[in-house]
Amino acid sequence: MPSVAERSHENVQDTQPLSIVKEQREPCLLTDEQEYLRAQGKLIRAAKRAARSELSVSRGEWRKHGWAKTDVLSVDGVKDHVKRCHASELSQEQFVELFERPRVPAVITGLTDNWPAQEQWTEQALLNRYRNHRFKVGSDDDGYGVRLKLEHFLAYLRDPEHCLDDSPLYIFDGTFGDRKGSRSMLWDYSIPSFFREDLMQHAGERRRPPYRWFVMGPGRSGSGLHIDPLATSAWNALLQGRKRWVLFPPGTPRNILLPPGIEREAVSWFYRMYPRTQQPDWPVARPISIIQSPGETVFVPGGWWHAVLNLDLTIAVTHNYASTATFDRIWAHTQRGRPKMSTKWLNTLRMLRPDLAAVVDAMRERGDDQLGLASSSSSSSSSSSSGSSSSSSSSSSSDDDEPRQQEEAPNAKRRRTDDDHADTALSQPEHGPQDVK
Repeated sequence: MPSVAERSHENVQDTQPLSIVKEQREPCLLTDEQEYLRAQGKLIRAAKRAARSELSVSRGEWRKHGWAKTDVLSVDGVKDHVKRCHASELSQEQFVELFERPRVPAVITGLTDNWPAQEQWTEQALLNRYRNHRFKVGSDDDGYGVRLKLEHFLAYLRDPEHCLDDSPLYIFDGTFGDRKGSRSMLWDYSIPSFFREDLMQHAGERRRPPYRWFVMGPGRSGSGLHIDPLATSAWNALLQGRKRWVLFPPGTPRNILLPPGIEREAVSWFYRMYPRTQQPDWPVARPISIIQSPGETVFVPGGWWHAVLNLDLTIAVTHNYASTATFDRIWAHTQRGRPKMSTKWLNTLRMLRPDLAAVVDAMRERGDDQLGLASSSSSSSSSSSSGSSSSSSSSSSSDDDEPRQQEEAPNAKRRRTDDDHADTALSQPEHGPQDVK
């Protein structure tokens, strides 16, 4: 005969509603949408772990500084004194003599007015066209690309779990023009005439360094302080959002701009280092500041240190290029940084641009073919996503609103495996991430 306690327990069980009893016995089944979102979240967290292995996602280390709750994105008091010109009021010769040859930064307006990208590169339009295309959002510890579908990247930007990240993931994709799924983006813009000379093309498409990037990222993402590789110049055309730039002239000592203990992400540099540059005892030239708005194109001359902080969701395209006006300096850097490529480049120049080959011969005779190499030594970093997001790259890496490849020639294995860590198609969401760390 059951005890009083046992009978009492039986009575409680008997009086429980059927729905509660059933809930205890059967696991709750997720809807297809819930399953998809759960798998999507796994992919996003996996991409973050791959891009910043030193930060724990589960312990909240991506938000440890709390920069989302500071005024780091405020531009109150920032003075933008850079020269601005409308494209219609500037000839090619004037651009070369005023900006390119003397290496003077500038902002040119009106260059993007007739681009299809004005309509095709909005957040919604890009999602409609490239929802399932995988864009590069960072690099892992071995330098291999970390990729996410655009749909997942945009979900990351809106997710409360991630929107407070100190230095968010950031699309900085240097192969968008080569990959089948995104090659059509090349039709959405045209290289402005001021930057159209492309001497590196004579090195061959397989040998030349990466030179064009599609860039998209939220506030607090960006590029840490760096110098672009091989003394090349760069242009950055902004379609959406605002970017904050600082630029230091060539020859500014690296140890002053990047002292020990300063993290390399853009948001960290702007928060910790920029205020120092405004103090009376700042030992070198103060930086040039630029607040870039949609429709503006920033020209960054070779050799200039620069860092970029996105103030809100930005969409841009950026190119590095080599021109006749600064060829001597570019040659000196390329000969040292990419010796094999420089030899083949020179052989082609002898056939197609004998005038430039003559410049090289004259430099060698004078013994000045190592011109200005000291200023090329730099470290690059970007927000946690681009290129070598969290950690600094080797010297002379680039990221002009973001990081570039290292100056030394990339090995064949790395070039073939740029899609490592691409996210899965989610056709079987219960499997979770398969090829993302």
